[in-house]
Amino acid sequence: MVSPDPDSRTRAADILRARLEDRRVSPLNKALRVVSSYAIALVGVSVTDELLPGMDLVVTRIDTGAEVLRVAAGQPQEADRMLQATRRDLDEMSVAQFVAAWRPADD
Repeated sequence: MVSPDPDSRTRAADILRARLEDRRVSPLNKALRVVSSYAIALVGVSVTDELLPGMDLVVTRIDTGAEVLRVAAGQPQEADRMLQATRRDLDEMSVAQFVAAWRPADD
């Protein structure tokens, strides 16, 4: 991931953009999930969210497109709520505040 070069006075939305992407899943993993989903549906059990690939929340620099943050955002409804919260924070926080709030602790 690329550092957004935080500035305490710059509004995060002027530097960063947030979007949702389908979760990165290998073709083999995707095929296994699809087959598992169908098998479970055939026996009459509803498909659990863990079998579905879900979405990632991706934050990139506007100027270069470099990825600053990628986190699992869950299924579409949950992911949309996370995207709206992220965009609100980008609009209200400085770059430094946003990075401190959203960057995972292990980075």
